[in-house]
Amino acid sequence: MRWIGIICILFSVSVWASPARDNADLSQFDQPFLLGDWYLINPNPGESKENFLAIKLSLDSSYGFMIDIQKRDYTVDHWEGMYSADDDTIVLGLNTSEPQTYQYMANHNLLILNGVTFTKALSNSLAGLWSSARLGGDDLLASKVHRMDLLLQPDFVFTFRVSNARGEESIHQGVYYTEGDHLVLLYENGEHDTRYVLNRDTLTLGEEKGSMYAVLNRIR
Repeated sequence: MRWIGIICILFSVSVWASPARDNADLSQFDQPFLLGDWYLINPNPGESKENFLAIKLSLDSSYGFMIDIQKRDYTVDHWEGMYSADDDTIVLGLNTSEPQTYQYMANHNLLILNGVTFTKALSNSLAGLWSSARLGGDDLLASKVHRMDLLLQPDFVFTFRVSNARGEESIHQGVYYTEGDHLVLLYENGEHDTRYVLNRDTLTLGEEKGSMYAVLNRIR
């Protein structure tokens, strides 16, 4: 089934690409699971010795970070700067006299810093089940895709399904992350970085003159 093969090509990263890093392509970021907005909520602020209600940690692909600590009196402490990270260590405040080093573990929706667990949250209304209202783009049309469905769960797990006019299906499942107008789908043996526009209950992926373009409506 040739059309399934084309879809697999669309959702692959070419091993023959230039080794030069494209900063506009999030799929080339070294530690993608770090990106996003991370939250730590104090479950019992009235009884806790810790003087905070919530902590928000934001990490971006330009190696910038922001931390907002909402204290029990509802004042907010703010800290921002640059960070660095390898596979298990993150350093916050590279541009300060006292950078802070943390051991971390991360997956698609959990970040553990020195044993403290933060949870990732979506900053918009991307989560939901989306189904195609319009499909375009040279490669997508050539693959004879008749319908596209995309389930984006709030825990950053996705299911992507396409079918042709005969009802034959191809399915990809994996995890995703976002930054700005980028949506990156990570799945077994591949990843795909696309631009998106969210307008209430309409999600547009890609560009109309690009290889893949899809306008999807929210089903739920």
